[in-house]
Amino acid sequence: MSGWRSIPFLSRLLAGACGLLLLAAPAVAAPPAKPKAPGTVAGLPADKALALGERMYRLGILPSGESMPSVVNGDVPVEGTAFSCSSCHLRGGLGSWEGGIVTLPTNGARLAIPRYWKFPNLSPEERRELKLQNPAARPAYTDETLAHLLRTGRDPSGYDMHSVMPRYHLSDPDMAILIHYLRNLSARHSPGVVGDTLRFATVIAPGVSEDDQQAMLVPLNNYVARHNQFSAGFGNRMYLGVGGNEMSGAYRKLALSVWRLTGPPETWEAQLDAFLAKEPAFALLGGLAPGDWKPIHAFCERAQLPCLFPITDLPVVSDSDWYTQYFSRGYYQEGQAAARYLHGLEDSAPARKPVQVVQDSPEGKALAQGFRDTWAELGQTAVPEIPLPEGKPLALATLEELLAREKPSTVLLWTGASAFPALAALTNGATGAFLSARLLGSQLTSLPEPVRTQVWITYPYREPNLEPKHSLYADTLLGGLTQRHPETRISTRTYALVQILRQALMDMDRHFYRDNLLDRIGMQRDQILPDYLRLSFGPGQRYASKGCFIMQVGPGPSPSLIRKSEWVIH
Repeated sequence: MSGWRSIPFLSRLLAGACGLLLLAAPAVAAPPAKPKAPGTVAGLPADKALALGERMYRLGILPSGESMPSVVNGDVPVEGTAFSCSSCHLRGGLGSWEGGIVTLPTNGARLAIPRYWKFPNLSPEERRELKLQNPAARPAYTDETLAHLLRTGRDPSGYDMHSVMPRYHLSDPDMAILIHYLRNLSARHSPGVVGDTLRFATVIAPGVSEDDQQAMLVPLNNYVARHNQFSAGFGNRMYLGVGGNEMSGAYRKLALSVWRLTGPPETWEAQLDAFLAKEPAFALLGGLAPGDWKPIHAFCERAQLPCLFPITDLPVVSDSDWYTQYFSRGYYQEGQAAARYLHGLEDSAPARKPVQVVQDSPEGKALAQGFRDTWAELGQTAVPEIPLPEGKPLALATLEELLAREKPSTVLLWTGASAFPALAALTNGATGAFLSARLLGSQLTSLPEPVRTQVWITYPYREPNLEPKHSLYADTLLGGLTQRHPETRISTRTYALVQILRQALMDMDRHFYRDNLLDRIGMQRDQILPDYLRLSFGPGQRYASKGCFIMQVGPGPSPSLIRKSEWVIH
């Protein structure tokens, strides 16, 4: 799994072994009742204890603010912050698998029932219905036996876990807080699970054209209709559990609502609150907004509502936010690619001197920020930035004056095609320029031919000559779409979203928890789908396309793109 490659091997080994040996338990057919929270836990209000337990589970930090202490291999100290419970059991607590190591569930519903060697995925009710008599490998955990296991590595059946499983040195109050959290972790299904139906929604903000709306809605609605037709055709085969009222995500019916926003962005969060209260959704699918996605992102973070692959090139770039899974970092990612490409050139370090010309627009600012942040991470000094008012084209005289004054080796023109006339200033050959393929759009191949060998293009998609065979599959969901605009990449990205969602619904099985949906996506293998060279995933990763090509425009009136780099990884 690509998402684990940045985790040190020892941490992976410890986390995987911990998950493999600890708390194996079956899937449950019917959603269990949420445990009744006591009035206080370790002398704290139950909700306060829950928040502290969450920090222990996710970050390995004690209520005191110190790292959770533990040992492995008998006496080797390990800090809880080195790898948290969630790094292997994942945020939803349903476990993971990587490199042949299976990390089993550790959430309340699984701890509360026995584990069996044979047919471990059957619930106690299903076992009784089938009259299975084989003894349990271990009984259900009590608070006492769970605390004993976490401290000593010995489960209620007397089995000693492997020595690499951490033994936690927790005080009684800290142990009570952690167990309280585990008892409540993914203990009942999330909102949006209604009877035999999973309810989803998509968001459309003001200013999105009717053609763009249909480019997303037609494939989404076609997918939902086909899924429901498929599910109905399986009859009782979709039902599991006593009473026939429980289905896996692959067979439940789906419903899709369209939440249409109105007014300015500062009013959207309240509108989204109202939509969610009226039509509880398990997750948002896709979504369209003409500018910054930040207001919708902020709502999803606060409401803890997954948003899967909104069709935006202005995502929120964050290392810590959880609930929105993006295709890429958008414009920001192109700025990153330019920085990494320049830094990788043989003559990069002290002689190279780039300058940024930044249009005062969300797109220009995101490109410049991506370059600025990455350039600094690479140990380079800050570069001059020349602002350009929004809507004002870059004049030839302005660029000539800039080149004469700064004498840059490279000028990053985050201005779009309006800069084309000014590019004549580059013909002396002393300076090269970068432009953004996203910002140029369909005007990319109109780049003036005299400067094409001096201009590099950040290109975040698959090579154009290789794209048709991948995008062709998206046509299977476009029945009924009267106007097609493939250059927007809306329908192809919607198709990619559908393929990832289909896999996630199967992987979720009957565990309908919002965090688990994102966990399952994080465990998917790399996907080869339209538009992007590849989409790769990992626990907690929120940007699936992690690279960009550097291109140049070839000669002639109908030029092709010439690849100047390998896939520049971020």
